[in-house]
Amino acid sequence: MKFFIGFIFLLYGFTANAQCEKCPPTDEKANYCYTDTRFEGLCAKFVSDKQYFYFGKKKKAKRIDINFDKADDLLTYKGLTLDKKLKLTANDLLFIQLAIETWNVEKKKIGYDFLSSGLGIKVLKEGTGETPQKGQEVVVHYSGFLENGEKFDSSRDRNSPFTFRVGVGQVIKGWDEGVLNLPVGSRAMLMIPSELGYGSRNVGPIPANSTLYFDIEVLDAK
Repeated sequence: MKFFIGFIFLLYGFTANAQCEKCPPTDEKANYCYTDTRFEGLCAKFVSDKQYFYFGKKKKAKRIDINFDKADDLLTYKGLTLDKKLKLTANDLLFIQLAIETWNVEKKKIGYDFLSSGLGIKVLKEGTGETPQKGQEVVVHYSGFLENGEKFDSSRDRNSPFTFRVGVGQVIKGWDEGVLNLPVGSRAMLMIPSELGYGSRNVGPIPANSTLYFDIEVLDAK
């Protein structure tokens, strides 16, 4: 699926605009809107933390329920095709694929509270435990992403939580600062500017001067 979408991008080139005024109105305010110059009259409106979106066509908007975490699964799109109420054409389906692919990247950049250092924190789940203190040993699960949405590392994929002492320089500055602001049990997205990450260094798959995104969950602190 991702190869197919990438091929279409290269073949035609595209323009995606977060311009909601081009979309049919809906009751919910969208956090991001997708249009494409090759798909005249089509629009997709996305709302943060919702497992659905609005597909706009001919001045009307339909709500489409979808699990965005499985949006690269062919069965997901087959299900949309077979839904007689939606009446989607092949052209509609291609547009929706491109829109969701873009949203899965852009949604990581929305809804952050920023600290004075430039670190962005978006809380996904409020923890009820104690907030870690400098020097404590903490246990976390995490997934790391580049700005283009590419995942470069994940303790979850390895099914092996990561343990380190927080606040003493064992990890990048953005991690230290972020974890010291998250009570045990919390899950959050951290938007880490390059100066709080790896700076001007190339580190493995991470290019120099990269803003990094981490989905991190604090499991324990002691």
